[in-house]
Amino acid sequence: MTPAELLNGCARILDEVGALVESVAPGQMDDPTPCAGWNVRALLDHLTYENLMWTGLALGSPRADHDADHLGDDHVAAFRDAAAGTLAAFRRPGMLEERFGPAPGWRLVEQVVIEMLVHGWDLAVATGASTDLAPEVGAPMPAVRGIYGALPRTPGGSLGPAREPSPDATPADRLAAYLGRDRAHGSAK
Repeated sequence: MTPAELLNGCARILDEVGALVESVAPGQMDDPTPCAGWNVRALLDHLTYENLMWTGLALGSPRADHDADHLGDDHVAAFRDAAAGTLAAFRRPGMLEERFGPAPGWRLVEQVVIEMLVHGWDLAVATGASTDLAPEVGAPMPAVRGIYGALPRTPGGSLGPAREPSPDATPADRLAAYLGRDRAHGSAK
């Protein structure tokens, strides 16, 4: 994908994950997710924080509040506002080419795409929704292999052992399988 296409894909994925977030009922907050040790509320908080974190990096003001409550009393508004902030930061003129250390800005966009796809998949599995997230965007597997390929993989860790996806797997299913997720709760974080 070109950087502009990647940015459009990011907007699409944020919309689809936003729809998943909106569909979460208050009674589902304590439900388990495929992320070891995370219930739905913790996963929603992480999805929101990821947007806040990458927005801060894109604007030159990194965040240090990883452990804070990023949802408050309205998980939908918290995610929606954080996602809107991400897109506004990423759509800044010149941001896609701007340098962030050794990487161009579009790499930040790529990371949000990956995070939203995999954790959107986690949320879809936890809530019984479709895992066919933004199929027209697909999963940026070459980037994922480059970023995560050499990292340690342990059962129950952030990256579990890669799994073989089913023949009819969606792009998000293939990404989740590569990162060690399965539909059983507690497989990876």
